[in-house]
Formats: sequence, C-alpha cells, structure tokens
Amino acid sequence: MKTFPHLAALGILAGCLMPLASSGSGRASSGTVHSNAYDAGALFSRAAAQTLARDFSSPDISYLLYNVGDDRFIAVKWSERDQPVPVGSLVKPFTALAYAESHDFRFPEHVCMGGNSCWLPKGHGAIGIVAAISASCNSYFAELAADTGGSQVTSVARRFGLNGPGVNVSPEAMAGRYGIWRESPASLVRAYAMLLARRSQPAIPDIVQGMAESARVGTAAGLTHKEMHKSFLAKTGTAPCTHAVHAPGDGFVIVAWPADLPTYLLLVRQHGAPGAQTAALAGRMLRSLEP
Repeated sequence: MKTFPHLAALGILAGCLMPLASSGSGRASSGTVHSNAYDAGALFSRAAAQTLARDFSSPDISYLLYNVGDDRFIAVKWSERDQPVPVGSLVKPFTALAYAESHDFRFPEHVCMGGNSCWLPKGHGAIGIVAAISASCNSYFAELAADTGGSQVTSVARRFGLNGPGVNVSPEAMAGRYGIWRESPASLVRAYAMLLARRSQPAIPDIVQGMAESARVGTAAGLTHKEMHKSFLAKTGTAPCTHAVHAPGDGFVIVAWPADLPTYLLLVRQHGAPGAQTAALAGRMLRSLEP
C-alpha cells in the first residue's frame, strides 16, 4: 500500500507547503515553513527507502537514491557503494565535456558506421552530441576521446570527484568500453549531481539535452510511462559483470528529476541485463513511489 504521494519525489510537495503556510492570515513563520518542508522531505525519504527495500529486494538489483539538496543517500541497496566498478557508458558525459573544453566548446558531427565500433551493428549514421548521448553511440565518443586524450579526460573527471580513466588508455576505454574506467557508485552519483548543477556552463546544456532525449526516445526510453519522460533526465550504460556469479554484463542507469532542477538522483545496476533493460526497471521503481 502506497501512503506517500509521488509528488514529494518530484520535489513538488515541499514546494507547495510554502505558499500554503504563508497565505491567509500570514501567521505562519518562516521557521514553520522550513519545518514543514523538512518534514515532507523526511516523510518521502523514509517511505521511499521502505518501498524500494520491500519491492526490489532481488540480489540482482543494486541502487542508490540520492537527495541533492541534503547531499545524502536516502535509500541504499549497494553493498560496496564506495568501491570502483566498471560503469560503462555512464562516463560518456565527462568525456564529452573534456573534449568540449579543449575544442572551443563545440561538438563535431560524426558518422557512426557500426560494426565493431558501436553497440549498434548497423551504426547510427550521421550523429551529433545530443543524439549521441541519447543513443549512447560508442563510435561518437571514441572519436571525441581520440581527439582529447586520457590526460585531459582524467583531469576533467577529477574535478567532479571521479578517478578518471587514466592517461594511457584507448579511446574506446574513455568511451566506457572494456571495463577499464571504473568509478565508485557513490562518487558517480555525486559527479552527475555536480554536472547537472552546472547546466548553464558551456557545453553542458547539450549533454543535459541528450539526457532528456535519452529518457524520451533513446536508450533510457523504457524508463517512461505515459508522460513521465517530461520530468526526467537519464543516461544508460552496460559494463562487464563484477558479481561473484558471472553474467555477460551488468546494466546501469542514472535518472535525475525533476528535469529542470534535479532534486533526486537514482542510480540502478541490474545483474545480467543491458542498460536499456535496467532503465525499464528504474521506471518500475519510480512508479512504485506513486500513490
């Protein structure tokens, strides 16, 4: 039984408390408003943790639910959240930003021919940064990485609290392939929170738009239900499996909402599944928080 409205998850409930508290006779103090908003957030945090723990207890599922404003993980099911693991294509936005910083904040057009260069055998054809983020085109980001270098990519990654890929790595590794670039799940969530908070800075709007497109029509489209995509940003990834019971790969997705000013981030890993399938799982998790 769901007892706490999903509006809290969208950051709407707490925001609505302020005009309610300050209307009418005007007797409500700012302290009362802040207390009410805090109480609403605390209620959602407890409800979300309980619901996710109850409904998504499979050992194949790991997740972190993060409150941006409090810099706090409010629901955790990830035994080694501070240990670096391969995260696949979730590194691509940081490779893109490193390229932009060394190329006058302009992104190229690229022709993805598929084959061994991309996860899509037929290729994506002519593609730019927004579509490349949305479709998670391996070929596009390997091209960016080849024109950037491991030193620059690692420098940018470390500004966001990440390890980075290292200096002497292949362009494909800097695009998230082969499991060479590893990050701790907790650090990765915070890095995305920082990236999205800087969305007004050069090049980052293109990355954010790509994440919005991913949730709408791209590799994270399985996340959406009815009109849910209008409120979410997302990026998927597929990485080599690190579980004791080995599988061909593990799927990842990171979801941020609301899209215009993210309040929450959810990182999910699914054992033995591609990233697109994990996005569908994340969609079910978010819908479980609805009333």
